[in-house]
Amino acid sequence: MSVSAKSKILTTLNKGVTLTVRQAQARFGISNVSARVAQLRSEGYAIYTNKRTHGRKGYAYRLGRPSNAFIAQCEMNGVVAKGPSTL
Repeated sequence: MSVSAKSKILTTLNKGVTLTVRQAQARFGISNVSARVAQLRSEGYAIYTNKRTHGRKGYAYRLGRPSNAFIAQCEMNGVVAKGPSTL
């Protein structure tokens, strides 16, 4: 049974690791990482985007504690907000 791209991203982020688009593409063969992250967010996972610094371009994703605004948005959509402590 094949593990889905969403599951691979979520498993990695749940370990406290930040994940860049290039890393996800290389490790998991995911062509559209932002779409998978958007799906996870719509399921209530508090995934944040950090702009990379120190001469590196692009963005890195991390799983964090849901903000009050994120929790409210999830409630409006009938979804339970999830973060590292709720997995």
